[in-house]
Amino acid sequence: MQGILNISLNTIKSNWTALDDASFGKAAAVIKANAYGLGMNQIANALIEAGCNYFYVANLDEALELRKEITSSKISIAIFEGFFEGSELIYLNNNLIPIINNLNQLKRLNDFNVVNKKNQSIKAILNIDTGMNRLGLSSEEIDFVLKNKSILDNTRWDFIMSHLANAYDTANKSNCQQLNKMKLFSKLMPNVKLSLANTFGIKLGPSFCLDQTRPGIGLYGIDSNGNNINLVSKSLKFPFELLAPIIQIKNVNIGEEISYGGVDTTNRNSKLATIGIGYADGWLRFLKKNSSFLIEGQECKVIGNITMDSFILDITNINKAKLKEETYISLVDNSNIKYILRNLEIISYEFLTLIGNRIIRRYN
Repeated sequence: MQGILNISLNTIKSNWTALDDASFGKAAAVIKANAYGLGMNQIANALIEAGCNYFYVANLDEALELRKEITSSKISIAIFEGFFEGSELIYLNNNLIPIINNLNQLKRLNDFNVVNKKNQSIKAILNIDTGMNRLGLSSEEIDFVLKNKSILDNTRWDFIMSHLANAYDTANKSNCQQLNKMKLFSKLMPNVKLSLANTFGIKLGPSFCLDQTRPGIGLYGIDSNGNNINLVSKSLKFPFELLAPIIQIKNVNIGEEISYGGVDTTNRNSKLATIGIGYADGWLRFLKKNSSFLIEGQECKVIGNITMDSFILDITNINKAKLKEETYISLVDNSNIKYILRNLEIISYEFLTLIGNRIIRRYN
Protein backbone atom coordinates (compact mmCIF):
# COMPACT_ATOMS: atom_id res chain seq x y z
CA MET A 1 0.00 0.00 0.00
CA GLN A 2 1.17 3.50 -0.79
CA GLY A 3 0.48 7.02 0.38
CA ILE A 4 -1.99 9.02 -1.69
CA LEU A 5 -1.91 12.69 -2.57
CA ASN A 6 -5.38 13.92 -3.50
CA ILE A 7 -4.82 17.11 -5.50
CA SER A 8 -7.64 19.51 -6.32
CA LEU A 9 -6.94 21.02 -9.72
CA ASN A 10 -10.00 23.23 -9.28
CA THR A 11 -8.45 24.75 -6.16
CA ILE A 12 -5.19 25.42 -8.00
CA LYS A 13 -7.12 27.01 -10.87
CA SER A 14 -9.07 29.12 -8.40
CA ASN A 15 -5.87 30.24 -6.68
CA TRP A 16 -4.28 31.20 -10.01
CA THR A 17 -7.41 33.09 -11.09
CA ALA A 18 -7.32 35.11 -7.85
CA LEU A 19 -3.63 35.85 -8.37
CA ASP A 20 -4.33 36.80 -11.99
CA ASP A 21 -7.12 39.15 -10.90
CA ALA A 22 -4.78 40.75 -8.37
CA SER A 23 -2.24 41.08 -11.22
CA PHE A 24 -4.79 42.82 -13.46
CA GLY A 25 -4.89 39.86 -15.81
CA LYS A 26 -1.12 39.59 -16.18
CA ALA A 27 -0.22 36.42 -14.25
CA ALA A 28 2.03 33.69 -15.62
CA ALA A 29 2.80 30.57 -13.54
CA VAL A 30 6.03 29.14 -12.16
CA ILE A 31 5.81 25.33 -12.31
CA LYS A 32 9.44 24.32 -11.89
CA ALA A 33 10.48 21.22 -9.91
CA ASN A 34 7.50 19.25 -11.25
CA ALA A 35 5.18 22.07 -10.18
CA TYR A 36 6.67 22.01 -6.68
CA GLY A 37 6.24 18.25 -6.59
CA LEU A 38 2.55 18.13 -7.50
CA GLY A 39 2.75 17.26 -11.21
CA MET A 40 3.91 19.73 -13.85
CA ASN A 41 1.94 18.46 -16.84
CA GLN A 42 -1.34 18.02 -14.99
CA ILE A 43 -1.14 21.43 -13.34
CA ALA A 44 -0.06 23.18 -16.56
CA ASN A 45 -3.05 21.77 -18.43
CA ALA A 46 -5.39 22.84 -15.63
CA LEU A 47 -3.95 26.35 -15.63
CA ILE A 48 -4.31 26.61 -19.39
CA GLU A 49 -8.00 25.84 -18.88
CA ALA A 50 -8.07 28.72 -16.38
CA GLY A 51 -6.50 31.07 -18.93
CA CYS A 52 -2.77 30.91 -18.23
CA ASN A 53 -0.59 31.00 -21.34
CA TYR A 54 2.91 31.62 -19.94
CA PHE A 55 4.95 29.19 -17.84
CA TYR A 56 8.36 29.30 -16.16
CA VAL A 57 10.47 26.22 -15.43
CA ALA A 58 13.93 25.72 -13.96
CA ASN A 59 15.92 24.04 -16.72
CA LEU A 60 15.90 22.79 -20.28
CA ASP A 61 14.91 19.23 -19.39
CA GLU A 62 11.80 20.46 -17.61
CA ALA A 63 10.96 22.69 -20.56
CA LEU A 64 11.28 19.87 -23.08
CA GLU A 65 9.04 17.64 -20.98
CA LEU A 66 6.44 20.38 -20.78
CA ARG A 67 6.68 21.20 -24.48
CA LYS A 68 6.15 17.55 -25.33
CA GLU A 69 2.90 17.74 -23.35
CA ILE A 70 1.85 21.20 -24.54
CA THR A 71 2.65 21.70 -28.21
CA SER A 72 0.64 24.85 -28.89
CA SER A 73 2.74 27.77 -30.04
CA LYS A 74 0.34 30.02 -28.12
CA ILE A 75 1.74 28.70 -24.84
CA SER A 76 5.09 30.23 -23.88
CA ILE A 77 7.69 28.34 -21.84
CA ALA A 78 10.60 30.26 -20.32
CA ILE A 79 13.62 28.74 -18.60
CA PHE A 80 15.33 30.23 -15.56
CA GLU A 81 18.71 28.49 -15.72
CA GLY A 82 20.14 30.52 -18.62
CA PHE A 83 21.31 29.98 -22.19
CA PHE A 84 24.17 27.54 -22.55
CA GLU A 85 26.45 26.74 -25.44
CA GLY A 86 25.12 24.06 -27.75
CA SER A 87 21.48 24.56 -26.76
CA GLU A 88 20.63 27.13 -29.45
CA LEU A 89 18.82 24.85 -31.87
CA ILE A 90 16.99 23.08 -29.05
CA TYR A 91 15.49 26.40 -27.99
CA LEU A 92 14.67 27.37 -31.56
CA ASN A 93 13.18 24.05 -32.67
CA ASN A 94 11.04 23.64 -29.55
CA ASN A 95 9.79 27.21 -29.31
CA LEU A 96 11.39 27.76 -25.91
CA ILE A 97 12.41 31.05 -24.34
CA PRO A 98 15.82 31.31 -22.65
CA ILE A 99 16.32 33.74 -19.81
CA ILE A 100 19.60 35.55 -20.41
CA ASN A 101 21.43 35.80 -17.09
CA ASN A 102 24.87 37.15 -17.95
CA LEU A 103 26.89 38.92 -20.60
CA ASN A 104 28.38 35.76 -22.11
CA GLN A 105 24.90 34.38 -22.70
CA LEU A 106 23.79 37.68 -24.19
CA LYS A 107 26.72 37.70 -26.61
CA ARG A 108 26.07 34.08 -27.60
CA LEU A 109 22.41 34.83 -28.24
CA ASN A 110 23.24 37.91 -30.27
CA ASP A 111 25.77 36.02 -32.39
CA PHE A 112 23.20 33.31 -33.12
CA ASN A 113 20.45 35.73 -34.01
CA VAL A 114 22.67 37.88 -36.23
CA VAL A 115 23.09 35.04 -38.72
CA ASN A 116 19.44 33.95 -38.66
CA LYS A 117 16.46 35.55 -40.29
CA LYS A 118 14.13 37.37 -37.95
CA ASN A 119 11.55 34.57 -37.94
CA GLN A 120 14.33 32.06 -37.24
CA SER A 121 15.82 33.97 -34.33
CA ILE A 122 15.42 32.98 -30.68
CA LYS A 123 13.03 35.05 -28.60
CA ALA A 124 14.36 35.65 -25.09
CA ILE A 125 13.98 37.33 -21.70
CA LEU A 126 16.71 39.58 -20.33
CA ASN A 127 17.31 39.14 -16.60
CA ILE A 128 18.97 41.94 -14.70
CA ASP A 129 20.15 41.61 -11.12
CA THR A 130 18.59 44.41 -9.08
CA GLY A 131 19.59 43.11 -5.66
CA MET A 132 19.02 39.36 -5.40
CA ASN A 133 22.65 38.55 -6.28
CA ARG A 134 21.67 35.20 -7.68
CA LEU A 135 20.94 35.25 -11.42
CA GLY A 136 20.90 38.17 -13.84
CA LEU A 137 23.28 40.70 -15.38
CA SER A 138 25.54 42.31 -12.78
CA SER A 139 25.95 46.08 -12.49
CA GLU A 140 29.22 45.84 -14.45
CA GLU A 141 27.52 43.84 -17.20
CA ILE A 142 24.65 46.32 -17.27
CA ASP A 143 27.19 49.13 -17.74
CA PHE A 144 28.64 47.25 -20.71
CA VAL A 145 25.19 46.91 -22.28
CA LEU A 146 24.51 50.62 -21.77
CA LYS A 147 27.69 51.39 -23.70
CA ASN A 148 27.04 48.74 -26.37
CA LYS A 149 23.31 49.03 -26.98
CA SER A 150 23.46 47.37 -30.37
CA ILE A 151 23.99 44.01 -28.68
CA LEU A 152 20.26 44.09 -27.89
CA ASP A 153 19.05 44.88 -31.42
CA ASN A 154 19.04 41.42 -32.98
CA THR A 155 16.82 39.65 -30.46
CA ARG A 156 13.05 39.60 -30.05
CA TRP A 157 12.79 40.43 -26.36
CA ASP A 158 9.71 39.13 -24.61
CA PHE A 159 10.42 40.68 -21.22
CA ILE A 160 12.99 42.37 -19.08
CA MET A 161 12.83 40.61 -15.73
CA SER A 162 14.30 40.69 -12.27
CA HIS A 163 13.48 38.94 -8.99
CA LEU A 164 12.46 40.46 -5.67
CA ALA A 165 14.58 39.38 -2.72
CA ASN A 166 12.30 40.52 0.11
CA ALA A 167 8.78 40.68 -1.30
CA TYR A 168 7.34 38.88 1.74
CA ASP A 169 8.44 41.89 3.86
CA THR A 170 6.17 44.71 2.74
CA ALA A 171 8.12 47.34 4.71
CA ASN A 172 11.51 46.40 3.27
CA LYS A 173 12.97 49.36 1.38
CA SER A 174 14.82 47.07 -1.03
CA ASN A 175 11.54 46.26 -2.81
CA CYS A 176 11.13 49.80 -4.11
CA GLN A 177 14.86 50.04 -4.77
CA GLN A 178 14.71 46.97 -6.99
CA LEU A 179 11.63 48.27 -8.79
CA ASN A 180 13.31 51.61 -9.46
CA LYS A 181 16.48 49.95 -10.76
CA MET A 182 14.41 47.89 -13.17
CA LYS A 183 12.45 50.88 -14.42
CA LEU A 184 15.67 52.83 -14.91
CA PHE A 185 17.19 50.06 -17.00
CA SER A 186 14.00 49.69 -19.01
CA LYS A 187 14.50 53.15 -20.48
CA LEU A 188 17.14 51.49 -22.65
CA MET A 189 14.46 49.16 -24.05
CA PRO A 190 11.27 51.22 -23.82
CA ASN A 191 9.15 48.89 -25.96
CA VAL A 192 9.91 45.73 -23.98
CA LYS A 193 7.53 44.55 -21.24
CA LEU A 194 8.61 44.15 -17.61
CA SER A 195 8.25 41.24 -15.17
CA LEU A 196 9.30 41.51 -11.54
CA ALA A 197 6.71 40.27 -9.04
CA ASN A 198 6.50 36.78 -7.61
CA THR A 199 3.55 35.74 -5.42
CA PHE A 200 4.41 38.18 -2.66
CA GLY A 201 5.35 40.86 -5.18
CA ILE A 202 1.71 40.75 -6.28
CA LYS A 203 0.71 41.54 -2.70
CA LEU A 204 2.96 44.63 -2.77
CA GLY A 205 0.45 46.30 -5.05
CA PRO A 206 -0.22 47.46 -8.62
CA SER A 207 3.10 49.26 -9.12
CA PHE A 208 4.95 45.95 -8.78
CA CYS A 209 2.72 43.94 -11.13
CA LEU A 210 4.03 45.76 -14.25
CA ASP A 211 3.41 43.73 -17.43
CA GLN A 212 3.61 40.24 -15.96
CA THR A 213 3.67 38.53 -12.56
CA ARG A 214 5.19 35.11 -11.83
CA PRO A 215 3.35 33.38 -8.96
CA GLY A 216 4.76 30.04 -7.82
CA ILE A 217 3.95 29.02 -4.24
CA GLY A 218 0.78 31.10 -4.51
CA LEU A 219 -0.67 28.46 -6.82
CA TYR A 220 -0.81 26.27 -3.72
CA GLY A 221 -2.38 28.92 -1.53
CA ILE A 222 0.22 29.15 1.24
CA ASP A 223 3.24 31.17 2.27
CA SER A 224 6.58 29.70 3.28
CA ASN A 225 5.25 28.88 6.77
CA GLY A 226 2.09 27.16 5.54
CA ASN A 227 -0.29 30.02 6.29
CA ASN A 228 -3.05 30.68 3.79
CA ILE A 229 -2.31 33.68 1.55
CA ASN A 230 -4.88 36.44 1.71
CA LEU A 231 -5.41 38.67 -1.30
CA VAL A 232 -7.69 41.68 -1.36
CA SER A 233 -10.52 39.71 -2.90
CA LYS A 234 -9.91 36.17 -1.69
CA SER A 235 -8.19 33.83 0.74
CA LEU A 236 -6.24 31.20 -1.19
CA LYS A 237 -6.44 27.52 -0.23
CA PHE A 238 -4.02 24.62 0.09
CA PRO A 239 -5.04 22.23 -2.72
CA PHE A 240 -4.18 18.76 -1.48
CA GLU A 241 -4.66 16.17 1.19
CA LEU A 242 -1.96 13.61 1.98
CA LEU A 243 -3.30 10.22 3.05
CA ALA A 244 -1.28 7.33 4.44
CA PRO A 245 -2.30 3.71 5.07
CA ILE A 246 -2.28 1.82 8.35
CA ILE A 247 -0.25 -1.27 7.52
CA GLN A 248 -0.38 -2.91 10.95
CA ILE A 249 -2.08 -2.47 14.32
CA LYS A 250 -0.76 -4.12 17.48
CA ASN A 251 -1.25 -4.02 21.23
CA VAL A 252 1.88 -3.24 23.26
CA ASN A 253 2.32 -3.50 27.02
CA ILE A 254 3.40 -0.67 29.29
CA GLY A 255 7.17 -0.12 29.48
CA GLU A 256 7.95 -1.39 25.96
CA GLU A 257 10.61 0.39 23.89
CA ILE A 258 9.46 1.54 20.46
CA SER A 259 11.32 1.51 17.12
CA TYR A 260 15.06 1.99 16.48
CA GLY A 261 17.08 2.77 19.58
CA GLY A 262 14.03 2.64 21.83
CA VAL A 263 13.82 6.44 21.84
CA ASP A 264 10.30 6.24 23.31
CA THR A 265 8.79 3.87 25.84
CA THR A 266 5.09 3.18 26.31
CA ASN A 267 3.73 4.66 29.54
CA ARG A 268 0.52 2.61 29.39
CA ASN A 269 -0.84 -0.46 27.70
CA SER A 270 -1.07 0.89 24.18
CA LYS A 271 -2.56 0.29 20.80
CA LEU A 272 -0.11 1.29 18.08
CA ALA A 273 -0.62 1.71 14.34
CA THR A 274 2.27 1.49 11.90
CA ILE A 275 1.70 4.07 9.14
CA GLY A 276 3.03 3.25 5.67
CA ILE A 277 4.93 6.44 4.90
CA GLY A 278 8.42 7.53 5.94
CA TYR A 279 11.36 9.70 5.09
CA ALA A 280 11.79 8.03 1.69
CA ASP A 281 8.39 9.56 0.90
CA GLY A 282 9.36 13.00 2.23
CA TRP A 283 8.03 12.53 5.75
CA LEU A 284 11.34 13.49 7.34
CA ARG A 285 12.49 12.45 10.79
CA PHE A 286 12.30 15.91 12.33
CA LEU A 287 8.63 16.22 11.34
CA LYS A 288 7.94 14.02 14.38
CA LYS A 289 8.04 17.16 16.52
CA ASN A 290 4.78 18.41 14.97
CA SER A 291 3.29 15.11 13.78
CA SER A 292 0.15 14.74 15.84
CA PHE A 293 -3.14 14.03 14.11
CA LEU A 294 -6.79 14.31 15.01
CA ILE A 295 -8.58 11.03 14.41
CA GLU A 296 -12.22 10.77 15.47
CA GLY A 297 -11.64 13.94 17.47
CA GLN A 298 -8.76 12.39 19.43
CA GLU A 299 -5.14 13.57 19.17
CA CYS A 300 -2.73 10.81 18.16
CA LYS A 301 1.02 11.31 18.43
CA VAL A 302 4.01 9.68 16.77
CA ILE A 303 5.93 7.35 19.06
CA GLY A 304 9.43 6.20 18.15
CA ASN A 305 11.49 7.43 15.21
CA ILE A 306 10.15 8.10 11.74
CA THR A 307 11.88 5.51 9.56
CA MET A 308 12.43 5.09 5.83
CA ASP A 309 9.06 3.52 5.04
CA SER A 310 6.91 4.02 8.13
CA PHE A 311 6.27 5.56 11.50
CA ILE A 312 4.26 4.45 14.56
CA LEU A 313 1.18 6.27 15.79
CA ASP A 314 -0.33 5.86 19.24
CA ILE A 315 -4.04 5.22 18.63
CA THR A 316 -4.86 3.95 22.12
CA ASN A 317 -7.69 6.43 22.60
CA ILE A 318 -9.42 5.59 19.32
CA ASN A 319 -12.43 3.29 19.32
CA LYS A 320 -11.13 -0.13 18.29
CA ALA A 321 -13.81 -0.47 15.61
CA LYS A 322 -12.94 2.82 13.97
CA LEU A 323 -9.48 1.98 12.69
CA LYS A 324 -8.36 -1.12 10.88
CA GLU A 325 -5.36 -2.23 8.87
CA GLU A 326 -5.58 -0.86 5.33
CA THR A 327 -7.51 2.19 6.58
CA TYR A 328 -6.13 5.51 5.32
CA ILE A 329 -5.63 8.45 7.66
CA SER A 330 -5.14 12.10 6.74
CA LEU A 331 -1.68 13.51 7.50
CA VAL A 332 -1.82 16.94 5.83
CA ASP A 333 -4.53 19.19 4.48
CA ASN A 334 -5.48 22.86 4.54
CA SER A 335 -6.34 22.67 8.24
CA ASN A 336 -2.95 21.58 9.57
CA ILE A 337 -0.14 22.36 7.10
CA LYS A 338 0.97 25.40 9.12
CA TYR A 339 1.13 23.28 12.28
CA ILE A 340 3.21 20.60 10.57
CA LEU A 341 5.76 23.27 9.58
CA ARG A 342 5.73 25.44 12.68
CA ASN A 343 9.07 26.15 14.37
CA LEU A 344 10.97 23.83 12.01
CA GLU A 345 13.93 24.64 9.78
CA ILE A 346 11.89 23.80 6.70
CA ILE A 347 9.59 25.91 4.54
CA SER A 348 6.56 24.95 2.49
CA TYR A 349 8.59 24.99 -0.75
CA GLU A 350 10.89 22.31 0.65
CA PHE A 351 8.06 20.27 2.11
CA LEU A 352 6.19 20.11 -1.20
CA THR A 353 9.20 19.28 -3.35
CA LEU A 354 10.31 16.53 -0.94
CA ILE A 355 7.14 14.49 -1.42
CA GLY A 356 8.46 11.30 -2.98
CA ASN A 357 7.56 9.49 -6.17
CA ARG A 358 6.16 6.52 -4.23
CA ILE A 359 3.23 8.71 -3.22
CA ILE A 360 0.36 8.20 -5.66
CA ARG A 361 -0.93 11.49 -7.06
CA ARG A 362 -4.64 11.62 -7.80
CA TYR A 363 -6.26 14.62 -9.44
CA ASN A 364 -9.80 15.85 -9.08
